[in-house]
Amino acid sequence: MKKNLKILNNFIFFLVLFLFVFIPLFPKFPLLNVKGTFVAIRIEDVIIALTVGLWGISVALSGQINIFLKNKLNQSILLFFFIGLVSIFSAIFLTLTVTYGLGLLNFLRRVEFMMLLPVVIYVVNSRKRFFLILFLLIFTVAAVDIYALGQKYLNWPVISTTNSEFAKGLILRLTPDARVNSTFAGHYDLAVFLAGVLVILTPLFFAVRKILKPVILAIGAVSLLVLIMTAARLSFVAAFVGIISALILSKKKKYILLLFISVFMILIYPSQLRDRFISTITINILHMGERYTGKTVDQQVRSKLNIPTLAVKTSSMSASTSTFASSSGGLATDITPGEPIDSTELGVYRSFEIRLNIEWPRAIRAFIKNPFLGTGYSSLGIATDNDFLRSLGEVGLLGTLALILVIFEIGKNIIVQFKNENKFLRYFSVGVFSMLIAFLVNGLFIDVFEASKVASLFWMILGLNLSVINFNENIKHI
Repeated sequence: MKKNLKILNNFIFFLVLFLFVFIPLFPKFPLLNVKGTFVAIRIEDVIIALTVGLWGISVALSGQINIFLKNKLNQSILLFFFIGLVSIFSAIFLTLTVTYGLGLLNFLRRVEFMMLLPVVIYVVNSRKRFFLILFLLIFTVAAVDIYALGQKYLNWPVISTTNSEFAKGLILRLTPDARVNSTFAGHYDLAVFLAGVLVILTPLFFAVRKILKPVILAIGAVSLLVLIMTAARLSFVAAFVGIISALILSKKKKYILLLFISVFMILIYPSQLRDRFISTITINILHMGERYTGKTVDQQVRSKLNIPTLAVKTSSMSASTSTFASSSGGLATDITPGEPIDSTELGVYRSFEIRLNIEWPRAIRAFIKNPFLGTGYSSLGIATDNDFLRSLGEVGLLGTLALILVIFEIGKNIIVQFKNENKFLRYFSVGVFSMLIAFLVNGLFIDVFEASKVASLFWMILGLNLSVINFNENIKHI
């Protein structure tokens, strides 16, 4: 039995190792479409289900179920799942706000992502396994960056899930003004991933030997470049906050001034990122900028019906032409009176207006309808663009508090490692904890816990950090 259990555990580890590389690198081709949504079941979902299932069998055969259940972090995870199930039951039979199929599917996606944390903790039980995953992650980040640059400058294919048509698995190409997404099927997802990468690499730069510092510096520099190319404002801010946290916790405060200077230089250099930051201030905060006004009676009447009134040739092409665009600058198209004319300003304006007037009020109404359990998973649609409001709306106060408890337990266990005598482990823990902060900052405007690639990697990296509690005394400085 012990021999068979060892073989099973080794197989699970190789599945985990494979997922650390496969999830970020394999494009989001749909395997099975789900009726009622353009979110599809993909190959990684099947592999993750297999991994979690085999892990469950291994835990049962090894007689460690009681140990698993006694752990406070595991208890908080199970509590979160239980409240999610009760919320679905309430949504289906009481508030009538979700359908059985979609509600259960969305619940299982949360289980799928989060259960990767205890799986990684379980199988990464040696120094060798820890470093193998860490080195593979470094090379995987490099591959993600290279592919993003290839999309931008070498016309490499793009797989996107930014709308229902693209999500069918169409092979697209970037237009000159489009934002890169590499293998993440969306520039926001890529930006969240890179923000976390930069935050973790910052303290690791000070922890590794001199021979490895150029490698960390090079990967960090290219990752920063690609992050800028995504023009994702919030992820840039999240990376900034996370890096400050990492520098403070690793007692490298003297580098904070250098960080501010670097950010200032980045933001004064012409780029989409700079333009979108400027538009955020001028359009969303100061309400400045040139706006379109209906000049004819017909345009004014159409504007009251919310029908686009400005007919100008568009700068982006449809999916049927296999071109993926996210235009920037120039004259905007399909706008109504009162909206900015500049396309960049229009994008920034609508991005905030959709959140402020549609998505966030919808989540708040769901919370008010059932404050304790919410209106169930899938009741708020594909996006809310604020994971905290989304949680309150879907699983209510009880589910949100349970999620906060999970995060609290994780943070508490990571903080313990700040006092570890091993320099590398201490700095790695600082990086992962700061990544957690950056992830939560991103959650203010992005549904990060629901983004499949990002969420899976988030829980897996947290699990990798927590796994070293079992063997950290064997880790040496590298």
